[in-house]
Amino acid sequence: MKKTIILSLCICVQHALIGQQLTEQADSLKRIGLLMPALEKYRQAYFANPVPELSYEIASTCALLWTTQMRDTAFYFLDRALAEDHTLKVLHDPQFLSLIDDPRWKEVETRQIKKYEAKKGSIQNEPFARELFKMIIKDQGFMYAGNIERRKYIQNDGYFSSPSIFPVSAMEERNMKENQEALLQLLDEYGWPTASAVTEYAAAGAALIISHSSYELRSKYFPLLKEAFEKGEAQPLRFAKMQDRLLVEEGQEQLYGTQIKFEDLVKTPYPIENPRYVDQRRAKIGLGPLKPCLKERFDIDWNIAQEK
Repeated sequence: MKKTIILSLCICVQHALIGQQLTEQADSLKRIGLLMPALEKYRQAYFANPVPELSYEIASTCALLWTTQMRDTAFYFLDRALAEDHTLKVLHDPQFLSLIDDPRWKEVETRQIKKYEAKKGSIQNEPFARELFKMIIKDQGFMYAGNIERRKYIQNDGYFSSPSIFPVSAMEERNMKENQEALLQLLDEYGWPTASAVTEYAAAGAALIISHSSYELRSKYFPLLKEAFEKGEAQPLRFAKMQDRLLVEEGQEQLYGTQIKFEDLVKTPYPIENPRYVDQRRAKIGLGPLKPCLKERFDIDWNIAQEK
């Protein structure tokens, strides 16, 4: 009996290791846009180690492929992935843009919100939260394809590798315009969303959409975002990004280092006020040091020594 148990444990560990290796391979393929090969690796990993995380990766990869058949597969694996999940992560995951107009998505929303509320308490303004979650997905949903092409743009010395980037960019612009129009109506109806009313991430969605609108709208709504932030009702990053963007647009130096420019195929932060003190300013509002943030998000090496 003891030998049987040990053998079973060894087999389980072996399957988990195989699944981990296959998942890492799939992740690498997905990052560079090779979705079908990535999907096959995720499938193999799932059969080796059928955990919810792999169901989620299969669902999101299928959703990125956009076909009717793949949407069906995405919903199938999403149900498996979310069976024991009580978070709202999926409701603002931009990988699922191709699913949000399907009637089955509303069922996913309802189930996840119900499970979340059972753990965390009721969302005060659930209708507003639902709309904001969808807006986040619409705002960010084409980023996957767009970012892959933008990386190739750098690799190709300033030339896109495929004309597909142009319709993708046009659809991004359309979604942003639709989001802006819808959000302004909701703001007229409900006022500025707070974390306690719609959840922290949904509230951040409003700031995200306004950030991607016009200078006039940013300057109009920033005081409301600032007020919410000072009351602990808005994310520090959203406050910092809109503050910095307005300063850059007004020809001033940014405070938190969130705004990046792209010149001669090189990314670099816009000028920062007293850059040796930027980490102090970031810490005061709840943000981490700038150097690792720039490296992780933009692959920018930023080496200005910081005052303690």
